[in-house]
Amino acid sequence: MPKMESTLRGSVKFLVVWFGFVFVAAFTLVVWKPPFVRSGARAIAAMVGQLDIGHWTVATPMLYFFALLAATFTAVAIHEVAHAVVGVLVGFRFNSLRIGRLQFDRPFRLSLYRGRGTGASGWASLFPVEQDRLIPRTVIMLLAGPASNLVSVLLLVLLTHFNGMFSALLLYISLLLGLVNLVPFRGRAVISDGGRILMLLQNRARGERWLAMLKLLEELRTGVPYERLTPGFLAKAVAIEDNSPDTVVSYALAYGAAFWQRKDDNAASALETCLRHSNLAAPSQRQGLMSDAAVFQARRRKRIDLAEMWLADIPEKGEYPWMRLRGEAAILEAKGDITGAMKKLDDIEKKVLTVPNQALREISLRGLRRWKADLQPPATAT
Repeated sequence: MPKMESTLRGSVKFLVVWFGFVFVAAFTLVVWKPPFVRSGARAIAAMVGQLDIGHWTVATPMLYFFALLAATFTAVAIHEVAHAVVGVLVGFRFNSLRIGRLQFDRPFRLSLYRGRGTGASGWASLFPVEQDRLIPRTVIMLLAGPASNLVSVLLLVLLTHFNGMFSALLLYISLLLGLVNLVPFRGRAVISDGGRILMLLQNRARGERWLAMLKLLEELRTGVPYERLTPGFLAKAVAIEDNSPDTVVSYALAYGAAFWQRKDDNAASALETCLRHSNLAAPSQRQGLMSDAAVFQARRRKRIDLAEMWLADIPEKGEYPWMRLRGEAAILEAKGDITGAMKKLDDIEKKVLTVPNQALREISLRGLRRWKADLQPPATAT
């Protein structure tokens, strides 16, 4: 597999964009001096004064650290909750919400997120329910996050009695999240809100691909088997191949559909495409692709040697610890050890049942139970 894209590249882009904003804002304030920002500037100066190191005591660094954590958590929470609430109001179905390490899953499940490497400090996962006016409704949902951060900045400036250290940090971080997320950019497996909005408004093929992905995931969540996914959505999902995380997800869905339709050549081609662009996938997605490759080689190609090579590449520890077990079960099946394979599948089921994300848990369980059914001997007619 190709090496994961370095986070340094995304960080450099992020800093360039942010300092560009700072330069433009500073130039505007110094040269133009617009009257409507003077009162706001005084409020900001009062809050920034709280960060002056000359006024610090021995306890201030510790207070600053906790204030920074609290402000970051609050700013991210404002951003993601706005996506979720507005998304539900415009016709999306809520799936999950993450703020830092804290994850909320429907219906009322709270857990600690153990993944890494996605490039995002939080997320709001929603699925579209209806197709009518989907693009404008999606744009509204995407705009809600950055807009909520900028509104919170405005409130902090207007409410002058909020002038402590926490308020100063919250203002800065909210401004950072609000402005930067409006800029079209990609950080490893994550595309910014601005990038998604520009995609929907200017690049029809890429925008339709993303919306088709969301609809396919919603179909899987509601119980539609892979082989019965809507062909039109699948066609839009794989209409283009580019160097983006959407290519990985789209072709992974196409692989699942072809695998369960037993169109092995199509499945192999889709999986190869996923692997080719896996440098943009999150670590958990990469492990899933390696697991799929091991399962495909063992169950469909009967190439135990290649399956074992893929299995050796899957990390022992990961966000989803059953990925190695899937490969082991497939290899046992290919060797004819059905009893051993069934035991591995039972172990996988126990682990999957602990997954907090309802959609992921149910989709995984359905595929697992179909695999078990394939290994059961056919019933004898009497």
